[in-house]
Amino acid sequence: MRIDRKMVFCAFLSLLAVPSGLLAQAQTEAPAKPAADCAELAETKARLEAQEKRLKDWPDLARYREANTKVTAPVKDEQRVVFMGDSITDMWALPRFGGFFPGKPYIDRGISGQTTLQMLVRFRSDVIALQPKVVVILAGTNDIAGNTGPITLEETEGNLASMAELARANGIRVVLSSVMPVSNYGHDREGNPVDMRIKRAPEKILELNAWIRKHAAVNDHVYLDYFSAMVDDKGLLKKELSEDGLHPNAAGYAVMAPLAEKAIQAARGETAATDCSSCREAPVIDDEERELLRDFFGLYYLDLGEQSGETALVISPDGKPIPPKENDPQAPRLPGLHVNGKYFKFLWSRISQGGFAFRTVNIEGTEYLFHGKFGREKVDVIPEVPYLSGLLSEKHDSSLVRQKKVHFAHAVVL
Repeated sequence: MRIDRKMVFCAFLSLLAVPSGLLAQAQTEAPAKPAADCAELAETKARLEAQEKRLKDWPDLARYREANTKVTAPVKDEQRVVFMGDSITDMWALPRFGGFFPGKPYIDRGISGQTTLQMLVRFRSDVIALQPKVVVILAGTNDIAGNTGPITLEETEGNLASMAELARANGIRVVLSSVMPVSNYGHDREGNPVDMRIKRAPEKILELNAWIRKHAAVNDHVYLDYFSAMVDDKGLLKKELSEDGLHPNAAGYAVMAPLAEKAIQAARGETAATDCSSCREAPVIDDEERELLRDFFGLYYLDLGEQSGETALVISPDGKPIPPKENDPQAPRLPGLHVNGKYFKFLWSRISQGGFAFRTVNIEGTEYLFHGKFGREKVDVIPEVPYLSGLLSEKHDSSLVRQKKVHFAHAVVL
């Protein structure tokens, strides 16, 4: 009797394709029909191996482990940037898309198919450990698609916020990117039409982007608006920018690259506030807002220690000097931060009933950033005196010198 080696091999593969828990049951039941095509079994085995690999390393920490060991510490004045994301970031480095920012110290850490939760798990090894000045985060579309199971928008937002908080705690400036639009204009590899809106509802993309924009504004991050530049008049990803209705093609990346560069410059403080979509140069407000915020304008003092001297913060409703104080005519009047005799004008500032944020101009390499919330406290016999509590960062030559929680006390007339 001659043994057909191909049949034996196929039978072996079929055993590999059967979960071990079902093998005993299969032995007691009627024999299965022989496989019609050995290739199908080989494909099944490959899928099982891929699933096993994913279960063992769900966030795919191994993907960049070796590459990360070869990334040396940044040299002096190196403006290193890490891009964290999914397939849209991952594919950016492919030669057919023109390469990934040639000549720039930018590092691609995208992984195809990933959700924000997987990125959060690998954020320390794939971003923080590389010591960048800026991180550009583009994530969320696969959350909406449910790639790693059901997840609410609130949970996605929490993962994005956690990545941004980890970056800030390590002195890394954050660029939060909008989720890009999708369309039904594209085709799969076989040429069949595909509708990316089925798994990625446009209304959910809009809702998530609204949150990302607001979170960036409130927390002094830069909002990178890919969406507006890539959406057509029907609310879909422009046909000429993608082949499948989800991933950018060469033309799509050509649109994205300068937008990313501009956001990175804003994060490093190299562009004016008017170049930052989430910022504005002065707290320009209408009469109704001015009345609501009336108590929060004026002069605040902060004790930063003997080495810093007297520190004063001046908040103005229109960007103009505040009126002189009768009990302290020598007090600072110009809007901005006054530290040890130096005046740091606001590069940009934002004010709301909830709080205040600012970034100062750079003087001899030094600049300050702050984001915090308003509160009220009793000062001597005066109740309900405003104060500002938040995080103040001092940078020199773009490197974080110190970062501390501070309490700006309002200068009241007693």
